[in-house]
Amino acid sequence: MEVENKLRELLMPILGIPSLDKIQPEDSLVNDLGAESIDFVEILYVIETQFGVKIRIQEITMVDYSSEEMLNDGKLSPDLAERLNTDFKTNRFQPGQTVRDIYETFTVRDLATVISKKMNS
Repeated sequence: MEVENKLRELLMPILGIPSLDKIQPEDSLVNDLGAESIDFVEILYVIETQFGVKIRIQEITMVDYSSEEMLNDGKLSPDLAERLNTDFKTNRFQPGQTVRDIYETFTVRDLATVISKKMNS
């Protein structure tokens, strides 16, 4: 929870959001908060400087896109959708979703989960 709250604070100036209560853990970075590709460059830099972990954009969803788990032109397989739902404690990942779908619905809490996982490894 501490990582999640700190991340919310760090996102405010990057995304131009005036108050902390306007950034909820379940908000998606793209669809709800309006993050664009250039914002992710700054977000990843701030994560590295503030949390001491380096995250590459490909690691954000903890999916190895070169693996056989991504099937049919980058769409989630049933097994991968289930693994993502387990890893992120959600049920919003579905077979057939694309990588773009994942990024557009990736939440503040999801990113905090990735940060925590990196910090603990």
